[in-house]
Amino acid sequence: MRIAEINDIASVASEIGAGLEARGHAVDYYYLRLVGARLHPNVKPVTGPIRALDWLDIIRRIRAGRYDLVHIHYAYLGNIGALGGFPYILHCHGTDLRGGTLVTRPLIANAIRQARHVFYSTPDLAAWVLPLRPDAEFLPNPVDTRLFAPATPPSAHRSAWVACALTKVKGAERILRACRLLAERAPDLPVDAFGGGEFTQAFRALPNVTLYARHPRSRLPQIIDEHGIVIGQARLGSVGMAELEAMACGRPVVAWFNERGGCSEPPPILSAVDGDDIARVVERLANDPAARDRLGAAGRAWVERHHGVERIVDRVEAVARAIVRGESIPAAPAA
Repeated sequence: MRIAEINDIASVASEIGAGLEARGHAVDYYYLRLVGARLHPNVKPVTGPIRALDWLDIIRRIRAGRYDLVHIHYAYLGNIGALGGFPYILHCHGTDLRGGTLVTRPLIANAIRQARHVFYSTPDLAAWVLPLRPDAEFLPNPVDTRLFAPATPPSAHRSAWVACALTKVKGAERILRACRLLAERAPDLPVDAFGGGEFTQAFRALPNVTLYARHPRSRLPQIIDEHGIVIGQARLGSVGMAELEAMACGRPVVAWFNERGGCSEPPPILSAVDGDDIARVVERLANDPAARDRLGAAGRAWVERHHGVERIVDRVEAVARAIVRGESIPAAPAA
């Protein structure tokens, strides 16, 4: 098959594309300029004319490529497939649905309805997708467990890494309170994070927190491996790529988790509901190296069972074949 991957969220498109290429399929990647992506949602519409030109260019290139199927990542971008009139799989990732506005929601609904098949990457997104597409399917994000693998045991490190963005949607204010409490209770426990997000300055002001500039993704496994504990999102209640990659690196993850519907077994995450809870759990882990190793090993094993690349590529390939052949989508295997 000839497949075009449009956009790449959390490296999901590149991971799936590489897996498809390894099976003999031809895969090309298309990246949009996303002019004004950092603007406030209510201001973004002013960039519409520039984005429209970008979309038209992508449509022209897709048609010229004579692809069997297009795999589009990010909900409203599915309108590229709808406008271009070519068959597409729409892959929803989170903010593309949660961050919808009065302008984008109709576009999102149109893209979802016209897709040949719809995947969504975390179970909580079912509430947005299923009312529009009852046949939409939860597809766990693929994790490259060869790249994201432990080089040292978590017991070798006592520091904590904040894996999520320092933004309200990720519960950064709760993590900030946890760091303040840890500065008082365990001042010898360093906390590191990438800068970026509306809470960056507040984190930078803490004596126990060090913020780093963004590094290339290839450096991320090493950065995770230099820490013994990982703090993930504290608001969404689901497991994202940051938490999954940390678990693949054999690190215990502390995050707010309340989503029970995705897999047959919940991830071995230490769920913490607020800043006080996060601080308490992190401090306990910092004082228990054996627990860090035990939970880290359990997390990696869980990722290998549920988020292995081959398993995810199997499903995308099966759905793509059915669409190309004009057949019914085969039932998804049990999670």
